[in-house]
Amino acid sequence: MRQEQKNTAVKGEFDLAWDDGHVVPPVMYPDLAFLFRRMNDVTVNEVGTGEGDRILDIGCGRAIDTARLAERRGDCVGLEPSEAMVYHAREHVENSGSRVELVRGVGEQLPFKDSSFDKVVCKGALDHFPDPFEAVREMARVLKPEGTVIITIANFESLGFRLGRRFVRLISVFDNDGADKKRVWHVPHDHVYRFDYAFLKQLVEPHLEVDRAIGISLLFGFPWWGWFLNKLPTPVSSATLSTMDRVARHFPSLGDTILVKCHTRDGTPAQRQH
Repeated sequence: MRQEQKNTAVKGEFDLAWDDGHVVPPVMYPDLAFLFRRMNDVTVNEVGTGEGDRILDIGCGRAIDTARLAERRGDCVGLEPSEAMVYHAREHVENSGSRVELVRGVGEQLPFKDSSFDKVVCKGALDHFPDPFEAVREMARVLKPEGTVIITIANFESLGFRLGRRFVRLISVFDNDGADKKRVWHVPHDHVYRFDYAFLKQLVEPHLEVDRAIGISLLFGFPWWGWFLNKLPTPVSSATLSTMDRVARHFPSLGDTILVKCHTRDGTPAQRQH
């Protein structure tokens, strides 16, 4: 009975019509463009693939990363709850010619057997889940004993956000209207949880052991940072962003996004609780 109630709750809380059309702003400054690109590239590279690796991409969205992994000869499955995003994903997979299996479902109740995948990836999606703790347990359950889990998530305690909040508090002494504006460090309405490095570690530790943690990009969100970079010659802004990214890799708690690469704690899949 408890499991049935949980299923109903999960289905009710998910936005099954969610669409990512609002995610990319109309004006893309160099810092945000760099952040999106690096987050995609670093995640795909950390997942890697051996030929024939069975890979699950949870919250795959448009399946862009899933298709890239399939091109590396991975046997890839993209899981997505939103009907709208499954439609976009199917369109992208068909256009790319990649061999990707798309499944509609939620991360808290993965429709796969224990020890089904060599690698599980979840990029930029876990903070949308009604129950990310349950989702991580499910990741561990479907992972093979020697497999890896890669989670990439936005960091709401990044250096850029911390400095930005302090800067806005300072200028609000002179401009009260400016303090009330919507800022990038305000948690979006479609995010269920506010992630930072400490919370991410707390989330994974019951079922997964972190092998590697890195930060991706640095200073996104600091007021006028993107505007300033946009005024620089492209080679200069690119070099600046790359340098900041190299710094962020060593300090995940400060990075604009955080990636953790994990394995199951005891080498066996987590068991589904009934």
